[in-house]
Amino acid sequence: MNVIELFSSIEGEGTRQGFPCSFLRLYDCNLRCVYCDTLYSYGEDAVFETHTVAEMADALEALGNRYITITGGEPLLQAKDVETLIDILSARPTPYGPYEFNIETNGSILPPFQRDNVFYTFDYKCPDSAAEEHMQPKLCEALTDKDVLKFVVSSYSDLQKMKEIITTKQPKGHIFVSPVFGKIDPKEIVDYLLTNHLQQVRLQLQIHKFIWDPDAKGV
Repeated sequence: MNVIELFSSIEGEGTRQGFPCSFLRLYDCNLRCVYCDTLYSYGEDAVFETHTVAEMADALEALGNRYITITGGEPLLQAKDVETLIDILSARPTPYGPYEFNIETNGSILPPFQRDNVFYTFDYKCPDSAAEEHMQPKLCEALTDKDVLKFVVSSYSDLQKMKEIITTKQPKGHIFVSPVFGKIDPKEIVDYLLTNHLQQVRLQLQIHKFIWDPDAKGV
């Protein structure tokens, strides 16, 4: 596995926000979103280490957290190794109950595997991202009740696209909207949700960017 970083922190967003969590960030991404906040995770200048799946399973176990988030970059570029890693760890007990995995993916790749203890967080790329054309046409149909669909928005037009997707596709799962950090006032998002009666959408702010420096790594 090509690994950018491994660390223990709290889940900064989504359905597990605030819980202690281990993070495995994998190298490389197939998209180039204009608002990317992990530029160090891909490209020729990225610094990564290569480890076996077994080594990463041991390292994650040593961190001692039940919740694990596998992110990137785009982790599904290494989907087979991710699946094997999950199966290895799922066979190991923890003092806090079975491992539960969140795979953060960019919406361009449909989920290649399912497990009872795995959910996916899909980041739908709105127009301002300059990557919307890469979104899987059947992404919303692939969502399950436990998955997360996240819209990261930076403008009113992004909010309009979010509404269009939600109303026409009626996706399953948990739906979140989050501002591109520093690009749109969260109050504008709240006003939009209320005005348009989007009762199924939850606003989220990335709490790790308020606890630590917004550009800090390993948090």
